[in-house]
Amino acid sequence: MSAMSARVPIVPTESFSADVAGVPTEVMVLEFDQVMAIVTQVDRLGTLLQAKQDAYTQTYSVEVLLGRRNDPLLEVFARQLIERLAVAKCQKDLTLWVGLLRSDDPESIKGVIEAVCAKSRVFGGGDRSNE
Repeated sequence: MSAMSARVPIVPTESFSADVAGVPTEVMVLEFDQVMAIVTQVDRLGTLLQAKQDAYTQTYSVEVLLGRRNDPLLEVFARQLIERLAVAKCQKDLTLWVGLLRSDDPESIKGVIEAVCAKSRVFGGGDRSNE
């Protein structure tokens, strides 16, 4: 094995696809001093949200930084993911890009949350056998 192929990536990244209620969904999760997740069903980034957690008081805050500010389900989405990070013992904040086909459908949001949490190691799912 050469030195080039043995390199560890600078920013650990996960990338996967999921089928959520018949809609192809692309997910990328990057972990550095925070966690950045990109979830898209429309091949665009969509709305940018930031979710922060306070480990001492176990409180969470979500803020829309760019995009659809009148979509409360996107804020629920970000809050659910930051809570899942805390449950997975990750105390990092979350930056989330969301481009969903139906962001106004609670079942669609629930399906995307389940897919991300089931497949992403950062959120407590995925293959953890090599840890």
